Amino acid sequence: MRKKVVAVLVAMVVGAGVGAALGYGPLLRYKSEGVLSMEIGTSEYKRFAELAVDGHTVQQYVGVVPPPGLEPSQVEQLVRDMPRGEWLMPVPKVSKVDAKQLPDILLQIEQEREKLLLSKEGKEGKASVYLGVQLSYSAPDPHQAAGVAGWLGAYFKDVATRETVRDQVSRWAADNRQFSDRALERKLKYQFDIEQAQNRVAALKKVMSSYPDVARRESQQVVDVRKDNEKFMSPVAQLVGAESEMIDIRERLQRLDREMEQQAFAKALIADAQAALVQARSGSESVLKLADVIVRFSKETNTEAQREKLSSLAADMSSISARFLSQAQFIAQPSVPSRPERPRPLMVIALVAVLAGVLAALWVWRDALVQMLREPHGTKT
Repeated sequence: MRKKVVAVLVAMVVGAGVGAALGYGPLLRYKSEGVLSMEIGTSEYKRFAELAVDGHTVQQYVGVVPPPGLEPSQVEQLVRDMPRGEWLMPVPKVSKVDAKQLPDILLQIEQEREKLLLSKEGKEGKASVYLGVQLSYSAPDPHQAAGVAGWLGAYFKDVATRETVRDQVSRWAADNRQFSDRALERKLKYQFDIEQAQNRVAALKKVMSSYPDVARRESQQVVDVRKDNEKFMSPVAQLVGAESEMIDIRERLQRLDREMEQQAFAKALIADAQAALVQARSGSESVLKLADVIVRFSKETNTEAQREKLSSLAADMSSISARFLSQAQFIAQPSVPSRPERPRPLMVIALVAVLAGVLAALWVWRDALVQMLREPHGTKT
């Protein structure tokens, strides 16, 4: 009996040793977490998150900015693990607990205030429901965990920057194509309207020369039978109206010509911007490449209209850079964890020791256990 107890104790000691090897070896994990401030909407987060967990996107960024403190094998493991998306989680502005505690009227006021701010900034339909994202990483070394968690924050910022720049250039191109499709039609219409107004002016002047007495009497009314505006007016008033209409159409035609000049200038810039984005390997690089394109085209501007358009495009890029590269910062910096994740080493040691003791006891007293299992069958017979 004593030998059996000793055998069980020895098994527990061996199990504790195995547990220590596991607990302070492969199972030892330190988890570092951080919160990156980045106000984004639901659709934006989904788009950014899908790109962030894409294996090709991860591999490309790793080639530009390698994770700190990782061996090549660890980097490969990180690239394989990141598509799971377990390292990324959105942080809502109003959590479920807050929604239960706050009155409905306060939540409604907050939502209306958010919509008002977004409408002033020209961001209708992109209400920012998330305060930012929470990033986490587990590693055997606490400093390594904190370093990689910070790298994940920089990676998500870069993905958001790159996607927003791509979307902005795509909208530039779409607006340019849409304007080009309609510009010639609008210009021909304005030219036809001017011709019509000129014909009316010539006809009215002919009427006034034929009937000078009628023209001098402002109270005398004649019928203007234009289909778009049938009313009673004096010939002089009709003449003034027709000439005023020509002035208005010419102003609109001048504005259209100015816009056509701006869009023609922007078309070449957009083509170069799209080519630059293809070459960019990161979000920050895409911003720099587009900045170079804008600077290059600033030297080619010849008119005030071109300079105005260039300033508008530059302002769009400056807004993206400020939002994602400057304003997006860690409000909770990934800290160096002082305690490992569960199961902690002592817990692993205890569990493995108990398991080893139970298995040893089952083996040592196996004959007695078999006899105990057979006894009920024997009594029944």
